[in-house]
Amino acid sequence: MPIEVRISEPLLVDELVTAFLRNGCVAQRGSDDSCLVVHVHAAHAKEARQELAFFVRAWQLQHPAVSAVVTP
Repeated sequence: MPIEVRISEPLLVDELVTAFLRNGCVAQRGSDDSCLVVHVHAAHAKEARQELAFFVRAWQLQHPAVSAVVTP
């Protein structure tokens, strides 16, 4: 099941999608300010959500002005 990641800076969605793809996820732009991500190596939905949330927090370190929300 895809997990939506919504960010406050729509211009960076493609960059975030690329980061997910480089790290073994399936990802695509969902809307102007979001992307849909599948963590194919997660054992279950809870693990996928936790790992994607961790990944997004790490990505935000490079983009401190950007807020993000990970939703199931």
